Amino acid sequence: MARLEQINGFVLAGGKSRRMGQDKGLMYLGNQPMVLRAAGVLKPFAQTVTLLAPPDRYRDLGLPVVADLWPEQGPLAALCTGLASSDAEWNLFLACDLPCVSSRFFELLVERIRSTHSDAVVPRTQEGWQPLAAAYHVHCRPVFEQAVQQRQLSIVELFGALRAEAITASELAEAGVSEGEFFNVNTPQEWAHAAGLWHGRYSEDNGRAASAGERRIITASGVK
Repeated sequence: MARLEQINGFVLAGGKSRRMGQDKGLMYLGNQPMVLRAAGVLKPFAQTVTLLAPPDRYRDLGLPVVADLWPEQGPLAALCTGLASSDAEWNLFLACDLPCVSSRFFELLVERIRSTHSDAVVPRTQEGWQPLAAAYHVHCRPVFEQAVQQRQLSIVELFGALRAEAITASELAEAGVSEGEFFNVNTPQEWAHAAGLWHGRYSEDNGRAASAGERRIITASGVK
């Protein structure tokens, strides 16, 4: 069973953002950059949260930053870097350009890793695997590193070499997690769509709090 002290969190923010035209991680959603929004989602579930990103771009955000051990080799190299730097058995990963992923999803994810015998627990929606909002055991590291060294950079193609457990679309729905949470932002148009989804949920949560007469602080990390 995985305890909090056996779980670390990592935010992937090392991409080039070519299609966006600016650094996605530093784009604001609500009152904070997307990279800090992602870190805030992970914090309740991990003993530490680290940014996997170029230190020169992210060193002033108040979080530890680790540069990719294999620069410009994509998300798989970032996963390798996180696992190599981690002192925990289980590690949660969230890409900063998945701005709608909720705390409820990570509650579900942590519940699963507490009981699983697998090496990875990954959501699988109708669109396919979602490997950048997932949990990976340190046992994944040798398989991932060998693939990076051989320039086989598809994360999903490695699941056959691991004990990968899926959180299915029906299980997500049963837990109250929408598949729309895994909407990925790469272009200004996708950013506008994601911002609309996020602000819609923000307004809905605010409305619930007001109608229930509760005093809550709604932040870019969700309801606290």
